[in-house]
Amino acid sequence: MQFLPLGGAGDIGASCYYLNIAGTGIIVDAGLHPRHFGIEALPQFDLLHELPVDAGLITHAHQDHLSALPYLVQQHPYMRIITTPQTRGIAELTLHNSVSILQEQLKGDELLRPYEHEEVDMLVRSIEWKSYHESFDIRGYRHGSTTPIHGSFHDAGHILGAAGILLEHDGRTIYFTGDVNLTQQSIQPGAILPDRTVDTLVLECTHGATESVMLPEWEREAKAMAHRANQILALGGTILIPVFALGKLQEMLCTLWRLMEAGTLSRTDIYTGGVGRKINMAYDRNRYAVRRMDPEFELASVQQKDLYEIENLDELFRQPGIVLASSGMVVERTLSYRIASRCLRHANSGIFIVGYMDPETPGYRLSRSSRGDLIQLTNSAEPESVRCSIDRFRFTSHARREDLLTIVRRLQPSNVILVHGEEEAIHWIGSAILTEHPNMKVRAAEIGRSITLD
Repeated sequence: MQFLPLGGAGDIGASCYYLNIAGTGIIVDAGLHPRHFGIEALPQFDLLHELPVDAGLITHAHQDHLSALPYLVQQHPYMRIITTPQTRGIAELTLHNSVSILQEQLKGDELLRPYEHEEVDMLVRSIEWKSYHESFDIRGYRHGSTTPIHGSFHDAGHILGAAGILLEHDGRTIYFTGDVNLTQQSIQPGAILPDRTVDTLVLECTHGATESVMLPEWEREAKAMAHRANQILALGGTILIPVFALGKLQEMLCTLWRLMEAGTLSRTDIYTGGVGRKINMAYDRNRYAVRRMDPEFELASVQQKDLYEIENLDELFRQPGIVLASSGMVVERTLSYRIASRCLRHANSGIFIVGYMDPETPGYRLSRSSRGDLIQLTNSAEPESVRCSIDRFRFTSHARREDLLTIVRRLQPSNVILVHGEEEAIHWIGSAILTEHPNMKVRAAEIGRSITLD
């Protein structure tokens, strides 16, 4: 059994891992890097040269795990693609949305062309879906073992449809956590892990460097956010909350609605728009198909105004309101970036940072700023004074570092491979695992460096 990282090792972005099991080639995830463009945003697919590629398994539909899949299929058109039904449905929305984004980003790029809507349609039609805990078999087309590899998806608690992946072959097992969360959010309950031990665990490490005191319980953080929001709204201000269109938008929309229903948060206009609204519908359609904190709750029941119907974004600051706009990291040229640049000029308004910010994004610069600072959102932007307030809240959809150690205790692997985290995060998790389990083999994944699994 050989494990080869193509992306998402020592970093968060472009997640992609190759696994060769007795001659059968399996790829787990194929994402784009959110802060890179063109060829540099892709996993290193060239490392697959002359290797068998038989199947692709996608843990969930976030950009950094899914959006390079059309490029992978261009190179390996006969591979099987398998996801949960919810990930398949959301993939159709997010991949079509990526087409227009890539067309803008790749203008003049001679090395990489954007994929087309027709390619996305063909890809989505080819995706097989398997429900949580439903067993499926994978066989190599040419060189694989005559004994099939057994696979199954397990609810990862991260977003709708997110899954950990259990693979079994010839008495050996490997489990990919994907992006995992053991604690409940507003909509999503925590993950359900396999009820067994495994030989190898591929473990995400997003919050490995974050002290858990910095990631408070969801309801407590929601009340703190409501208190601050009420102060801004009372002054007639507008609040921008940058969100990912998938996952964070739905969780924050539900959280705001529950706070308003409870009388904890002043009722005010809520603005959403774009592909996030279509994803809301996917969440509503699946509310009885998967575990939910409250299956009766529908995002459609929350009254929302459409951001894309506003001709001049300055209109948002003429009356109180809460704006949920993507991208979550305030990447340049996105709607949240354009609104944030305006919000900086309004002393009675505010920006709420509610999730992880990549250190190289404008969102990170915002998260480190306060009223009165001079901020330069990008290296090419003009510096400007921060007149609005900037508040930081943590509503995480990833496991706290103590919960990552709980996963290790529960699954009792002989081998642990650490992925999806920056160097400090991976170092903390690796050291903590070895302190508690000195006989485990713990390795940090490196792109292009193959690991042989016993």
